[in-house]
Amino acid sequence: MKAPGLLALPPALAVQRLALAQLDAATTASARFTSRDEAEALHDFRVALRRLRSILRVYAPWYDAVPKNLHKRLRRLAHATNAARDTEVQIEWLRRVQPRLKAGARPGCTWLIMRLAKRQRTANHAVRKLVHKEFAALELRLRAALRMRKEGRVAGAGVTFAQATDERLSVYCAELAAELASIGSAADRDEIHAARISGKRLRYLLEPLRGSVPGVAALVNSMKSFQDRFGELNDRFAMARELTQAVEIAGVQAEQVLPGLRALVTSVERDTNKLYRDIRARYLGRRAQKLFTPMRVLSRKLAAANDTKPFRVRLK
Repeated sequence: MKAPGLLALPPALAVQRLALAQLDAATTASARFTSRDEAEALHDFRVALRRLRSILRVYAPWYDAVPKNLHKRLRRLAHATNAARDTEVQIEWLRRVQPRLKAGARPGCTWLIMRLAKRQRTANHAVRKLVHKEFAALELRLRAALRMRKEGRVAGAGVTFAQATDERLSVYCAELAAELASIGSAADRDEIHAARISGKRLRYLLEPLRGSVPGVAALVNSMKSFQDRFGELNDRFAMARELTQAVEIAGVQAEQVLPGLRALVTSVERDTNKLYRDIRARYLGRRAQKLFTPMRVLSRKLAAANDTKPFRVRLK
C-alpha cells in the first residue's frame, strides 16, 4: 500500500489494515516457536505484538473495534515474554564480558550464566506453553474484531489517517522532549526508562510510512538508534539489579564466586557510565533539537496534505 493512499484513508480503515498485518506477523512467528530459530521467533513475536498494541493504542480515539478484555489479554501475553527476553540479553552480555575478566573472576561469571540459563529454559518453556494455549484462542478473537467495521462508533468523521498521525506525532514528540529534559544523570533510571518507551512509541508511529513518504525511512532509522542506545542502558540497569541479588545469594550459598560477581558489578558500572555519556552527547539538552527538527519537517508534509498547521516542540 502506497503512503499517499494510506494517508488519505479514514483512520479506522488504515488502522484496521495495519493491525491485521501485525497480527499476521505475530501468527507467523508463533508457528516457529518449536523450530531451531526459537530465539529469533520470540523476538519477531514480541515485535509484532508491540507494533499491534502500539497501533491500537495510538489511534484509539478513531478506532475502538477491539474490546477492552482483548486489550488486557494482549498486554498480559506481551508482558509474559519479558522474562525470556531479558534473561537472554543478560546471558549474552555476560558471555561478551567473561573473556575480559581476570582468571579468578571467571568462575563467578560462569556461576551466574548457569543460573540465568536455567531461568531462561523455564521462561522459554512458559512462553511456548502460553503462546500455544493463549495466543491461538486470542488470535481468532482479535482477527474477528479487527475485521469488523464499526465506523458508526468512531469519533472524528472526515478525519484522514494523515491528520490523525500528525496529531499523534505532535503529542509523542512533546512527551519525549519533556522526558529528555528531565534526565540529569545516569541515576535517573525512571526518566531514562520513560524516554526509551516514548522513543519506541514514536518509532512505531513512523514505521507504517517508511519507504513511501520521503524522509521517513531516515527518521525510523534515527529512532531505532535512539531506542537501541536507551534500551542498552536500560539493560545495564536490569543487569545491575540482577547482580545485586546474585551477590546476596552467593554470600549465603557460594562465597567462592563473590570475587567474580563483584568484578561484574564494576564492569556494569563502567558500561553504564559509558552508555550514559554517549546518550548525553547525542540527545540531552539542546542536542535534542537535532532529533526533533526532522519530525517538524514530517509534520509539515502531513499538514500540507490536510491544510493544517504543523506542530512545534519547545525544548527546555
